[in-house]
Amino acid sequence: MSRPGLDTNPLELTPDWFNQLFGEIGIDAEVASLTAKSIGTGQIGENVRFVFDYARKGANAPATLVGKFPSASEASLMTAKLLGHYEREVMIYRTFPKVAGRITPGAIYTDYDPDTNRFALIMEDMAPAEQGDQLAGCSVEEARIAMDAAAVLHAAYWMDETLDQHAWLQGTSAAPPPALGPDAVAALWTGFKERYGAHLTPDVVEVGDAYADAMPRMSESRPGPFALIHNDYRLDNMLFGKPGSPKPLAVVDWQTAGKGAPANDVAYFIGAGLTREERPKHEQALLRYYHDRLTAEGVTGYSFDELYRDYCLNCFYGMSVAFGAAMLVKQTDRGDLMFLTMLRRHAAQARDNDALRLLP
Repeated sequence: MSRPGLDTNPLELTPDWFNQLFGEIGIDAEVASLTAKSIGTGQIGENVRFVFDYARKGANAPATLVGKFPSASEASLMTAKLLGHYEREVMIYRTFPKVAGRITPGAIYTDYDPDTNRFALIMEDMAPAEQGDQLAGCSVEEARIAMDAAAVLHAAYWMDETLDQHAWLQGTSAAPPPALGPDAVAALWTGFKERYGAHLTPDVVEVGDAYADAMPRMSESRPGPFALIHNDYRLDNMLFGKPGSPKPLAVVDWQTAGKGAPANDVAYFIGAGLTREERPKHEQALLRYYHDRLTAEGVTGYSFDELYRDYCLNCFYGMSVAFGAAMLVKQTDRGDLMFLTMLRRHAAQARDNDALRLLP
């Protein structure tokens, strides 16, 4: 078989390629023709929907599939190679069955070439699920669904020492030092201020400056539990199913997954997913809901007060994602608006929760 994303333009995949794949994985079908169309708003990868017309269609033949492949942007390709994004996303689907397929789309084909840093991921199409909108924010019910999935993710490998076996997983003892250390990430804040300074208010700059100054010291050991975390747990990476769907939420874009603080995902989602006006109204209730769901998944010995402490300390993380990504990936109008919106929301989150006092 040719290897889409490695030696083949995925938009030019043929019926024969899918027929061979289907034969290897036990799908009873014969594809007569197909259409391929780019979809989504990804900054690091490109997504393609494949729609099939069958000469023979067995009961398990999919009407459509979605593939994810390397970005067409040279800047994004370089960032993905530097940070190990493509290998990590493929390996998440291969390595963690208690998460992959349960709160993600099911994957039927994965491939990665370390020599070229090219990859392919072909998975079930979650349509008519709808992608979350980072700019618009989400409803309280959608936030609860996201907290449900976060509890599943974190409980699956809660304080699991086997995470350290994976050198490709960020934050493990086997992983190499990050390509961008805290000093380098903090320096990106300076560049961000120079590029976007006209769009930043003094209160946002004050929080960003304090966080950038503390960042090198924050990399030292932190209190609290660890688990498998997504590290980019936000609305643009979520597909919400229609009412009655067997999978209420499918979480995608696992390129930055790692071993880390579960509260990181929670603070990141709540801080950026709810608008500045709505978050303070629902923040505590959502945190308590997540804590209850975590307990229901079998986690013990983690009090709500401990969760809230970790939540406050981790609410700064979304700022570094916003200004870091803005300076490292392909610049687009939507990207600029999204990163500025996220930055402002997380700065407000830090202020509202008096998190500045926790900075070392």
